[in-house]
Amino acid sequence: MAYPIAQRMEKRSILPKARALRRAARQPFAERKAQASEMLLDTLRHAQATVPYYRDLFASLSFDPEKVAKDPRYLEDLPWLTKDILQEQGARMLSEDYEYKSLCQCKTGSSTGPSALIYYDPVSRDWTAAHNIVSLWLGGKRRWNSEIHLSTRFIEPQHKIDIRREAFKCFALNRVNVLTDSYSAEGLAPAWDKISKVRPHVVQGHPSTMYALARYVEQLPKHPGKRFNMFVSTGEMLEERQREAIERVLKCRVANRYGAAEFGVMAQELKDRPGNEMLVADFMVWPDVADPDNDGYGELAFTNLRNPSMPLIRYRMGDMGRLEEHDDGWWITDITGRVHDKVSINGDVYPTHYVQDILDRCGHIQDFQIAVRQGEVEELRLVVAEKDWEPIATKVRQNFPDVALRRIRADELLFQGWRGKFRYICNVDAHEPDKEEYVS
Repeated sequence: MAYPIAQRMEKRSILPKARALRRAARQPFAERKAQASEMLLDTLRHAQATVPYYRDLFASLSFDPEKVAKDPRYLEDLPWLTKDILQEQGARMLSEDYEYKSLCQCKTGSSTGPSALIYYDPVSRDWTAAHNIVSLWLGGKRRWNSEIHLSTRFIEPQHKIDIRREAFKCFALNRVNVLTDSYSAEGLAPAWDKISKVRPHVVQGHPSTMYALARYVEQLPKHPGKRFNMFVSTGEMLEERQREAIERVLKCRVANRYGAAEFGVMAQELKDRPGNEMLVADFMVWPDVADPDNDGYGELAFTNLRNPSMPLIRYRMGDMGRLEEHDDGWWITDITGRVHDKVSINGDVYPTHYVQDILDRCGHIQDFQIAVRQGEVEELRLVVAEKDWEPIATKVRQNFPDVALRRIRADELLFQGWRGKFRYICNVDAHEPDKEEYVS
């Protein structure tokens, strides 16, 4: 009853779209693929007609979207889209059919370079929210099941209006927010106590945080027993050792998912098909693989099908995986993506996504790295426009008063690994990061 009220209050239309997507998910893959092909063609036509970047690109290549109607492989005539292009082109990536002020802004992650801004029109935003509901449904969670959402603790006090709004949102979603910070026993105990008290059907959050909780519970003098049925892993790569420990210690089922700010949720592990396989949301995205090897392993790429305000065509994610087509859908396997490190601040150990969440609340920080010496944070290095530096630096210092700050250029970030992926920490003493688990 509360969810429809919340929709009206927020001027959203999510449930009708969720019902439509649920019907689409029940269709045979042959029908879904045919519909996805039609949506792909519509996306290309719309991009050619209304998006300056694609209008010029298609003209320079003499690319005719109508060829894709005959054979989707003609899509391969277009070059890959990257985050660098998004940053370079800016507003030229947006459709002229939409007013800028009507668009919702979302910032990408930054494991492959400085973050970029993604825009959704209100209808596309509702499709993304609706698919989040359907994705969880495919994983085994019904909308009325109780849920705990693990999120980063606010250091600064929140405004009362924000607190009230979040409280009603949680009521409508049958959700309880459990705030986390350090991975010490003192930091994990309150979170576990809250989970034990609420006993939700589902817990959703970063796998590194749930893994730390599993390690904490395993060390308790008396095992507390099962507290919830399913853990939905999101926000970073789920490692097999994490899955095994979470399922073994916490006696729950783990459901992995793959999502990003650019598209929402792109793939979900199904309830009746657990393991290292995730079903692609073919009614939301068109999948592809860039530069695959002989075994089909390469960089995952997608085209969005339900965001006409900012079409992204053949967008390289920077994550590695394998895309397989079977009779029941496209499946992503063997995915390798972002892994968060752990850092020590004043003796307490935190995941780097905790630092990232805090920084996201301080303004438009394009990117960051954490300079570490002998395991302790020495300096936060922030990629910020010069005109924004003082107000952002003031907010960051309020949250991390004992950590030095330095503004750097994007080309001063220390990259490593395949396609320039980098860890959020860099060691100023030239030692490798400590890979031990920080649970006392």
